[in-house]
Amino acid sequence: MKKSMKTAIVVGLLAAVIAGGIMIAQQAETAAAFANAIEADAAEAERMQEKRKEDILTQADKLLQGYFYKEAIDVLKSDPTMISTATGDAITLKLAEIERAGASLVKYEGPIQHIFFHSLIVYPKLAFDKKGHPAKGYNMWMATVSEFKKMLPELEKKGYVLYPLTEYIEPDPQNPKKVRLKDIYLPPGKIPLVISIDDVNYYDYMKPDGFANRLVMGDDGRVWTEVITPEGEATLTRDGDVMPILDDYVDAHPGFSWRGAKGTIALTGYQGALGYRITDRLPQEAEWQQTVKKIADTMKADGWNFACHSYTHNSYFRDGSLTMKLIKYDTDRWIQKIEPFVGKTNIYISPFGVHFKKDDPRYRYLIEQGFRIYCPVSNERRITVNSDNIVMPRVNIDGYSMSHRRSELEKYYFDIADVLDPMRPKLQ
Repeated sequence: MKKSMKTAIVVGLLAAVIAGGIMIAQQAETAAAFANAIEADAAEAERMQEKRKEDILTQADKLLQGYFYKEAIDVLKSDPTMISTATGDAITLKLAEIERAGASLVKYEGPIQHIFFHSLIVYPKLAFDKKGHPAKGYNMWMATVSEFKKMLPELEKKGYVLYPLTEYIEPDPQNPKKVRLKDIYLPPGKIPLVISIDDVNYYDYMKPDGFANRLVMGDDGRVWTEVITPEGEATLTRDGDVMPILDDYVDAHPGFSWRGAKGTIALTGYQGALGYRITDRLPQEAEWQQTVKKIADTMKADGWNFACHSYTHNSYFRDGSLTMKLIKYDTDRWIQKIEPFVGKTNIYISPFGVHFKKDDPRYRYLIEQGFRIYCPVSNERRITVNSDNIVMPRVNIDGYSMSHRRSELEKYYFDIADVLDPMRPKLQ
């Protein structure tokens, strides 16, 4: 064989060996990359699994804080692959915690606590000046935004939990035409609290005096307050009245509310509702009526309910001149003009806190219209059951009570010095 041919053969063999080696190396590299990819995918899947588990636990924990025990358990059990049989599994431990919490509830046997406010003063310098409505009236019967915000954490520290007014009664199973008190079960040390707000109508006389102008639907689907600043600018805020302030507080402190309960909004009707003149036959009336309905529906879905506060809030409720004819006119008008847009209610919050005897024909007319929960003003803190209705007294929280019933408010609710607005004038 010629030397050149031998050389070619050797070179060819070497090239084949080198190519084979390269191919083997590439295959090994590909296999390693594939293995690394599988490992990375597995790590990412595990990370996503842990993130999903954390989200489930966070969601369940917030439900637990708000006393949504069944709902919290349902969330934890929504994905069985998340539950491990290993000792110390977080979901298993949380399920046991929720079961213990639900089993620990005790029947509440203490005094009834129902406090009420009027719309809050946003700008004290406008409310307490010498212009517009007399400042003394605001000083006596209103609280400021600053005061209300300071009251909430103090009430929570006392153990209070917002509780729905409508859940205090139920039909008597032995006689559906009668009512009985429902048992209330809460964690040990907790006290059910009802909050109501009178005259959420935003009357014309209040407009120049530093109050919210009306409630509005925000772009986020929540209810906001429209406030007119001292400079005359309309702005949307989350702290223009009790409602959005309480909404935000409960969102941040779910333990302050029993299953999302907020409060009761008491409406008259002679100047519309929620800041909209839906009873004056104005050109925008139909549009405003639907706006009120949307706001009311949104609030009811978020833990609020509505009450009749009379239609006229007329002085005849206070001075003893209320006749049967007048109570019928007033009540029927509210049912015709306001109820269609805020919904039917069984709550009547009396104007001027007026009381009736249980067999008074005027009172019986209210009960016959479906108002089974009647709320006058009193600090008795006990419910009276009258066969087919109850009377639940409520306590005013305002400048007058903070000045003249200081020891009572400090016993039950908060230290006055901790909440009093420095811009509030001394009440004579």
